[in-house]
Amino acid sequence: MSGIAASAPSRAVSADRHAPTANRVALIASALAALIAVTTLLRLAPDVRLWLAATDGEPAALAHILLFDLSLPRVLAALVAGGCLGVSGALFQALTRNPLASPDLLGITGGAQLGLLAAMLVPALAGVASVPLLFCCGLAAAACVVAAAGWRATPLRLVLAGSVCMLLFSAISTMVLAFFEQSITGAALWSSGSLYQPGADGLKIAMAWLLLPLAGLPLVIRPLNPFVLGDDAAAAAGVRIDATRLGAIVVAVAFASVAVSIAGPLSYVGLIAPNLLRQMRGAKASKLGVLVPLSALVGGALVLVTDSAVLALDLDATLSTGVAIALVGTPLMLAMIRSGAAWSGGLGSGQEHPMNATGSRAVRWLVTLPAPLIAIGLLLLGGTVLFAGASLGSRLIDPAAWLAALNRSDEVSRMLLDLRLPRLLCALLAGALLAASGVLMQSIVRNPLAGPEVLGVTQGAGLATFIVLIAWPLANHTTLAMAALAGGAVTLALTLLLNRRHRYAPMAVALTGLVLGTLWTTLSQWLITQQSVQPARFVVWLVGGTYGRSWGEVRTLLPWCLLAVPVCALLAKPLDLLALGDEQAAALGLPVGVLRPLVLSVATLAACAAVAAVGPVGFIGLMAPHLAMMLGARNHRTRLWLAAACGALLLALADIAARTLLAPREIPAGVLTALIGAPYLLGLLIMQVRREKQGGR
Repeated sequence: MSGIAASAPSRAVSADRHAPTANRVALIASALAALIAVTTLLRLAPDVRLWLAATDGEPAALAHILLFDLSLPRVLAALVAGGCLGVSGALFQALTRNPLASPDLLGITGGAQLGLLAAMLVPALAGVASVPLLFCCGLAAAACVVAAAGWRATPLRLVLAGSVCMLLFSAISTMVLAFFEQSITGAALWSSGSLYQPGADGLKIAMAWLLLPLAGLPLVIRPLNPFVLGDDAAAAAGVRIDATRLGAIVVAVAFASVAVSIAGPLSYVGLIAPNLLRQMRGAKASKLGVLVPLSALVGGALVLVTDSAVLALDLDATLSTGVAIALVGTPLMLAMIRSGAAWSGGLGSGQEHPMNATGSRAVRWLVTLPAPLIAIGLLLLGGTVLFAGASLGSRLIDPAAWLAALNRSDEVSRMLLDLRLPRLLCALLAGALLAASGVLMQSIVRNPLAGPEVLGVTQGAGLATFIVLIAWPLANHTTLAMAALAGGAVTLALTLLLNRRHRYAPMAVALTGLVLGTLWTTLSQWLITQQSVQPARFVVWLVGGTYGRSWGEVRTLLPWCLLAVPVCALLAKPLDLLALGDEQAAALGLPVGVLRPLVLSVATLAACAAVAAVGPVGFIGLMAPHLAMMLGARNHRTRLWLAAACGALLLALADIAARTLLAPREIPAGVLTALIGAPYLLGLLIMQVRREKQGGR
């Protein structure tokens, strides 16, 4: 009896401690429910009044259609899509113990886009089967990211794996659209996020499929709670680790699939909703059973309020809900990144190191050669690639035909060379610039993710150039170069400005670039839906390529490459000193405060010059520096020229393959670089995860 009496006060104290938390959670839930209710009433009130006022005949039928077939289903679509994404994000973050896990960053929405294209091209897959199809594609995408990053990935590695998968799925989708132009506008509309795409009947079907993940949700929430303490503690509590992981990921992907089938990929909702709650007192310390419903309310409220604002401002005809959410979500994401509170200290932790090897004997021998000999060797290699690449095609140009073309006695061969040589030269020069830009960015930010693609520089340059092409289709190369420079410079300036507080921490810089790049890509896709003329041209341009490039682009790129040679040579030694650390570099007399913005400016100039000529080609600036490191480049002098050579060769090979593989059709070179680069980087990540498991880390 005394033991029972002694335990009674402790239970009372525990109840007193939990009471304020429960009250705050109830207050948050009530506020969110009130916001949803008020917004819904304001949205439906005009149509309800019209429906009540109409008695019979045609006015009553019209009022019934407006309320029950248009307004009410759209409100329900916003709540269901936002709520499902919020639940999916909360489950993924609990499963991986990673605040960055979400349907977007795990590539699920990118995988679902492939399912959408399959449904568009094979009508039998649409309709009732649409949600299961998206579920299978999303589950495959999540499996790729988990295999590459591991279950306990650092935030930095998760961003890398998710970014690689998203770029890969986008490249595959673009390649499919290039061959099925009739589906471009619909796919672009879906990709930019648009509510009520399936109509009232499609919404009913999606909500019927929603019953399955709802039934499985209580079964995964309870065993997921101990995961916060680690796998060992969860196993000690009797949780079946593997079964819980599999069940949670299936349920989370199912929720995301329902949302995507209704509204397309609404960026940031699954990421923002749980992280906003973690900054609120009460919800921050709540268990998953409380956090998941609250995340659903936050996600539903975010989508509903944003969609209501689009309708209230009469922008529905031009601005999709997905674009509006991106415009609203981007400032929220950037503010959360800048504050650092949302990521639980992950901004400066989990730093990844470049995946390198001991290097080959050939590279170690090349490093000992004098610089003039290396330059001559690179020129000879470039000449060989030019000769071989220009000779290949539907009509093979042999050495005799080359001589005849140069003597103007074979006009057909001369015409083919005039078509093949400039685009191949553009590929070599642009690939070298993108690779050098990637080396400079990775070195100055000390972040293996700091390529021009991941930092959003190429997407910003591409969007600016895209806008100029729409407004002025006959713009010259100088105008396009200036537009690309402006777009890339704005992106870089925003990234640096927002991350000065964190001293350019790898996680903060990578995530800021990813957020900005996603916004620029969303705006580009939205612009495509507004164009009734040549949408295929714009879709293909957004992934980059060398098709139709002429000597004008070569003349634009050549001065940048010639200027980059001495600039990179001068920056090599300061970058070696900076690798020792800011304090040691400053002690050796290096002006660190001047060097960092100078190098980033040079890197941005190089990337933007390449984008102006060949479009936002992906993976060259990210993959070539890693290749140089794997080949044994130890200092920046070697790494710069070796990465430039690798980048030039990769893009040149992509150009040749794009022109010859499916001739007379052509695959965009940017698609091929993604198809080559993404599996390569994913393979490196998977091997690194396996090595860490074998090493017991």
